[in-house]
Amino acid sequence: MAPQYRGRGGAIGAALRRKTGLKLVQVQNPRMGFDQFDLIIANHHDDISGPNVISIRTALHNVTSDRLASARAEWAARLQRAGRPLLCVMLGGSNGRFRLGHEEGRLIGQSLAQMVRQQNIALAVTPSRRTDRQALAALTSELEGLDVYIWGDEGDDPYLGMLALADMVAVTTDSVSMISEAVATKAPVQIIPLPGRSRRISTFVEGLTRLDRVRPFTPDWRPWDVSPLDDTEIAVEEVRKRLLG
Repeated sequence: MAPQYRGRGGAIGAALRRKTGLKLVQVQNPRMGFDQFDLIIANHHDDISGPNVISIRTALHNVTSDRLASARAEWAARLQRAGRPLLCVMLGGSNGRFRLGHEEGRLIGQSLAQMVRQQNIALAVTPSRRTDRQALAALTSELEGLDVYIWGDEGDDPYLGMLALADMVAVTTDSVSMISEAVATKAPVQIIPLPGRSRRISTFVEGLTRLDRVRPFTPDWRPWDVSPLDDTEIAVEEVRKRLLG
């Protein structure tokens, strides 16, 4: 989010709370007095605390087990390849802290092509709205001639199906949301590095690394045992308990 807009949502919410008397739950650091909110839900890497702060390890999202089960049935025939484990790659994009351009796309594509050729895996790739078209084109060029699935903004969005069916997920490091959704699945998650830096995102990834829920991306196929990690329901239950009793 651009610096001039940070905190604006919290200020608007606080004004509505004063005017209406309604309970107000703020998601993320409001960057203003915490007493303006009934509850604040913030990630550990936001590094804030207080009596009305609920601290969670992952971003809030709606990737539930029921939605994954439905997506698994819908996408299995299109994404799975018999006898080959499935690597699903989620691409973010440049965001002011990290860069994902033509050269980064080319290098990621080279690593993925190496995996497909040498590790006998199936591969599915989806860009996000932030993915630079030149980056995606460079990645796609490196995978030319290989049996891979690359979504190009046409037809049904495969994102949930990929999360549901992946034997491993690889996510670019720029997106806390995509990483949080990936670790909510049963698949091990690898983090694809990008040029740039973000203290908050680095702290977030380091926390998941200590739990061995994520590892750095490598072109070798080396899955490890994991369990789904999702603090969304923890936050929901805490809100219910504190505001509804």
